[in-house]
Amino acid sequence: MGAAIPALLAALALLGRGDRASIPYVDAHSHLLTIMAPDEEIALFRAAGLAGVVIMHPDPEALERVAKRHPGYVTPSISLARTAGMTGLRPGPEAVSAFARLQAKGSVCGFGELPTRYDPALYPSDAASFGSPFRQRIYALAQGRKTPVSAHVSLESPETIAAVEAVAADHPDMPLILAHAGWSAEADLIGRLMAGHPNLYADLSIRLDPARADNPNLRLSILTADGVLKPEWRAVIERFPGRFLFAMDVTEANRHGRIPELLATARRAFAPLPREVEDAVAHGNIQRLMRGCRPPGR
Repeated sequence: MGAAIPALLAALALLGRGDRASIPYVDAHSHLLTIMAPDEEIALFRAAGLAGVVIMHPDPEALERVAKRHPGYVTPSISLARTAGMTGLRPGPEAVSAFARLQAKGSVCGFGELPTRYDPALYPSDAASFGSPFRQRIYALAQGRKTPVSAHVSLESPETIAAVEAVAADHPDMPLILAHAGWSAEADLIGRLMAGHPNLYADLSIRLDPARADNPNLRLSILTADGVLKPEWRAVIERFPGRFLFAMDVTEANRHGRIPELLATARRAFAPLPREVEDAVAHGNIQRLMRGCRPPGR
């Protein structure tokens, strides 16, 4: 009888892992690549087992095309061109009009990823960029229809943090998603911001990359060397389970070749969390935020 108990426990553990393997994962933050055809890129997400993906792109026509070709799988989010060499919308009246038109048509489910830094530079600081009059017009559109806004901003200075808090407070119906969880932000800062602003969210792209020497953003990883969530990050995710989003940030930098690895790393990291927390972070939160569109993969 005694020997049977460990075997039973092992079997139950395997069963539990198998059940967790069925949890769908939706990438809340990736981009349309220029190095391959859109259909090829989406095929990579599907082959890896992703249930859907939010694609961010500054060219409205290209974004609409890929969303129409993959209905229910690609969730479109209109972004801005960060450099002069990129095709698509850049800050200005034309972009505001385009955002409003796409939103009214239902062609996009979100705004962003909106950068704070442009090349050539347009603003003297991240804080000035985040709260600029142009951005305020985008926020007003989002506030009116509760459209999620994804923002790339590094929470490095008190001025930038204050700018983010001001925007979140002034637009309480606008879900504000901090791309890459505020880039360099620590868990305690994210926890404080979420406690003060119920409309603040964080996607975990880049932050879930493996904590190993070949990771160019090693200092940003919220994982230990063995792939476990750092205690402070597990604590804040469990404290705010409805506010974190799984994401990968597939871009030109060869990340498209790492989709299976990034997904597997996230599954391992989230496996110790309560089932309902993993469900929320893996897919539930982004599907709820993008409720204006057909939920990806459903």
